[in-house]
Amino acid sequence: MEPPPESHDGTFDLFYRKGWAYLVVTPPSGRGKPVYPEQIENRMKIMRIPRVTGSRIRALAEEAAGRPVALIEWPDGRRLAARIEVETTENEMQAWVTLNPPLRGAAPPTVEDIEDELNQHGVIHGIDRDAVKRLIARQEYSRRTLVATGNAPIAGTANRVRYHFNTNRGKPYLEMEFGRINLKELNFIDNRHEGDVLAELMPPIEARDGRTVTGRTLIAERDTRPVQLNGGANTRLSPQRTELYATCDGNVRIVGSKVIVEPVVKVRNVNYETGNIRFDGSVVVEGTIADGFVIEASGDIQVGKGVGKATLKAGGNILLKTGINGNGAGEIECDGDLFARYVESCSVTCRGNLLVEEAIMHSHLRVWKHCVLNGRRSEFIGGDIIVGGSLWCKKLGNFNEARTRVAVGVVPNLMITYRSTRQTLEQKQDQLDQAEARLAQLETAIGEGHDDERVLQAREQLRSDAGSLQTEINTLRRRLPHLRERLTASRRSMLVVEDTLFKGVILTFGNLEYRVPDNGVRRTVFRVGEYAIQESGFDYRHRPRLDFGDEAAAGERQSDDTQITEGTDTVANGTLPPDA
Repeated sequence: MEPPPESHDGTFDLFYRKGWAYLVVTPPSGRGKPVYPEQIENRMKIMRIPRVTGSRIRALAEEAAGRPVALIEWPDGRRLAARIEVETTENEMQAWVTLNPPLRGAAPPTVEDIEDELNQHGVIHGIDRDAVKRLIARQEYSRRTLVATGNAPIAGTANRVRYHFNTNRGKPYLEMEFGRINLKELNFIDNRHEGDVLAELMPPIEARDGRTVTGRTLIAERDTRPVQLNGGANTRLSPQRTELYATCDGNVRIVGSKVIVEPVVKVRNVNYETGNIRFDGSVVVEGTIADGFVIEASGDIQVGKGVGKATLKAGGNILLKTGINGNGAGEIECDGDLFARYVESCSVTCRGNLLVEEAIMHSHLRVWKHCVLNGRRSEFIGGDIIVGGSLWCKKLGNFNEARTRVAVGVVPNLMITYRSTRQTLEQKQDQLDQAEARLAQLETAIGEGHDDERVLQAREQLRSDAGSLQTEINTLRRRLPHLRERLTASRRSMLVVEDTLFKGVILTFGNLEYRVPDNGVRRTVFRVGEYAIQESGFDYRHRPRLDFGDEAAAGERQSDDTQITEGTDTVANGTLPPDA
């Protein structure tokens, strides 16, 4: 015999949805009690739902259909409904929704509710309906959810070049946050063999317009400039001119806009067995360079061990896996970047970036872009530096107040020209003072009767020399103000000292000078302001950033062949021309 079915009383629910009051009546089961019309009417009074005729309430209660039925318009019920907040980003590429839960007496929000709200806010494109459905199903209230994403435009290109070699081998060490340089792993020589593919011309990319979530069209850039493979020395193009091959073994790199393959000379050491090396290509020295020897290369120079009183000149980069102690006679010059563990007692001219692991001591440096020390010590002690970009170190100067002169944000050749002009002016003034003193002595001697022909000729010669010196002095004095005006430091340049800036350091940003106080300065960042050098604290959590791009150094810097003119007077590359 089957057990009797369970008995359940009938139930009902009243709720708000889209401006209406809805009623759901479920029938009883077994011997359960039905829903009485009075129960529904009492609940309607409590919820302040407008009155409905008794006959309609009775009919719905008796029908007990178990499905929502629109009972009556109920505008005031909106206060109970879930609030749907829609937020679009400033560029209209994303739309976010936050659901606030409904109050008792209102139905939970639906997918249609969210889509209607998005439509009212103008969000009509890129709607993720799966995300909306998940939001409703999980009832993720008070949580910001991404529900629409626009399409970014895809720039079109005629063609593009794909290189099959590293076009910037120093780049990982030229980006913030820059970590310690592992010079043992760094290698600027990228050897390729005859027949290797160096680059290929890729097919064009079709431009595709984008669209925001509000339906606004974003016009894609269309680059129709012709792109072609540029082969240089020791390369050849395929007949279709779509692939570039090496025609010999050697180091591949880009010079200007051309890919070249240059021969590579590898030697164990540079000494009396090899002699000086002057080579149209790159040079790799696995060991050391003896004192007094010279390496000149049109490409890169890479040295595995220490360098002493030697001369290195490269048309590309220089990598010293240990460093250089020039004992006052070492000299380095490169058109690219210079990497070294340490630099001591030498002269450096670097037209790229200078990255040193541990220390720079008692050296004279001219750096066109940035100078960064980022090892454990990162000390800059003694000597002087002119850096067109920024200088970054942990310690600048030392307790012994070693004279350290730092000029930041001005291209070196301009600063050198200004300094040499001042020095030349002082020398000419001293010479004029000496000439006038000697001329006064001769005038006295002539006045006392010593007027023989030799004395008179000497007086005329001194007068001529003094006149020439005065003309040169007047020209130099006329040039100095103009040069001084050009010494405006780049606003992007900075000096970053992570630890201590000691007394004895003289810092200049163009014409602005800062002298370190007696007790030094700790953890600071210096930048150039309009009228003064600005100082702020250094915070490891919010480190300033350096830009190592092509225009990263001084924003207003001049190239190495820049000339500074005033009327017919010209100063170029740090030298003074003869007077017109």
